[in-house]
Amino acid sequence: MTDRRGRATGCARRRRLRGTRFRLMSRLRLRTVLLVVSLFVLVLPVGSIQVLRLYESALLRQTESALITQAAFISASYRAAYGNAAGAIPGSSDTSPQAPRLPELDFVESAVHPPFPSATPGPRADPAAIRAGSDLTPVLKDAQTVALADVRVVDADGTVVATTGADLGMSISQSEETIEALAGAHSSRLRRREVGHEPPPFGRGAAILVFVASPILLNDRLVGAVVLSRAPVNIFDTLYAKRYLLLQAAILILAVVVGIALFTSRTLVMPIQRIARGAERLASGETGEFEAQRPYRVVEIARLSDSVAAMAKNLQQRTVFLRDFAQHVSHEFKTPLTALSGTVEVLRDHFEEMTPRQRKRFLDNAHSDMERLNRLMLRLLELAQADIGTGDEITDVLEVARSLDHATVRAPHDASVRAHIRRESLEAALTNLVNNALEHGASRIDVRAETHADTVQVWVEDDGPGISEGNQGRIFEPFFTTRRDNGGTGLGLSISRSLLRAAGGMIELAPAASGATFKIALAAAEEKSSPDVKRGTEQR
Repeated sequence: MTDRRGRATGCARRRRLRGTRFRLMSRLRLRTVLLVVSLFVLVLPVGSIQVLRLYESALLRQTESALITQAAFISASYRAAYGNAAGAIPGSSDTSPQAPRLPELDFVESAVHPPFPSATPGPRADPAAIRAGSDLTPVLKDAQTVALADVRVVDADGTVVATTGADLGMSISQSEETIEALAGAHSSRLRRREVGHEPPPFGRGAAILVFVASPILLNDRLVGAVVLSRAPVNIFDTLYAKRYLLLQAAILILAVVVGIALFTSRTLVMPIQRIARGAERLASGETGEFEAQRPYRVVEIARLSDSVAAMAKNLQQRTVFLRDFAQHVSHEFKTPLTALSGTVEVLRDHFEEMTPRQRKRFLDNAHSDMERLNRLMLRLLELAQADIGTGDEITDVLEVARSLDHATVRAPHDASVRAHIRRESLEAALTNLVNNALEHGASRIDVRAETHADTVQVWVEDDGPGISEGNQGRIFEPFFTTRRDNGGTGLGLSISRSLLRAAGGMIELAPAASGATFKIALAAAEEKSSPDVKRGTEQR
């Protein structure tokens, strides 16, 4: 059974170690996170090239639209030339308005067809078409230097009568574009470039051509067709032309990323590392002065540094307090314990020789020392509970004051002053003040409370001898008392201050012409009207 339990404990320990190693491995340094973010910033311009793909499709449609426009002008020019050559007068249908033809090609949705078929020998064109084509060919070749489009004008049988290439007199009637145009329909297609043609190395549009075909009508009679082709504008050609500008932009982006990394390192990483080193020193037990002298440019980091510095100062003060507290406790317990030890020793050695009166005196002394130890234990427990906290409750201050013995409340009987504090904590704090006044010879103790904005102020006044100027700065120190010989523990005022601090309040000794006056401040639960501050009516 023992071996089985040991093996189970070992397995559980190994699982915890593996879980700890996994958590440590899954953590990232802040510097790594910032580097990854900077790299993402650097990748954004590269990723934006994918967005330019949409612009490439827009350029494709722009090319198609330009070819459609050129086709319309060439059709009108050929129609006029053919009409002159044939002696025909254009009818009204030639000048009637037509619906605009819109571009429809797209890199995503449009299919890419095989290369345009080569021209083949065909029938001779009619004389009017030949004369019209011969007049139009020089114009087409001259315009090609600007329009950059290959143009073929065919007659009604598909024979080329005007062209920017070397296929004059050949037939292209076998192509789909020519067939559809000679049937009276407009068409647009994407085709791959011819075999053996070396396209530019980048871009989807580099390996294709845009083909546009339109019929040519004269007096509602088909007299021919025009077929245009051109490579779409390649976006990478445009980028390549601006390569030096893009290189400058890339260098600028890289410089910005490096600048961001250096800036974040100086303003975030290095300050956090300094704060982490200081926190590690605190965790290892070094409660020295925390490094908070350097100015931090980030508000949150400066606030964190101030918080850690305040925590370090608080730990240092608490360390000193605990050391002094342990010394005081040791001293306070040592005195009655020494007296008890001496009493027990005397009684053990001389019990038979003592008279009953002597025995009673020694036993009374032992009983007094035991009561003193008991009072010290109770006070220490109260002090520990006061440091734990009191919660957030609402209590009527005047109601608690009216429940105290030997205290006079200076407010109307129906007055109410409400504050954020537990009733037990407020009652214990006020009881300690009243008992402290009574122990120092006071015969009259007055309690009054007022609400000022969001603060409740409570005064506890007595007509005792007051507190000497030399002792005023020490009255809230634990174990400080001027009545040690009479059983005083010196913890009453310290406990009251701890209870009030735990509720977010404070207590201080206020100036007084005679006696002693303590002022308490608490967070008000709600504002009250003037009856809270009236005085003169006494309630026991």
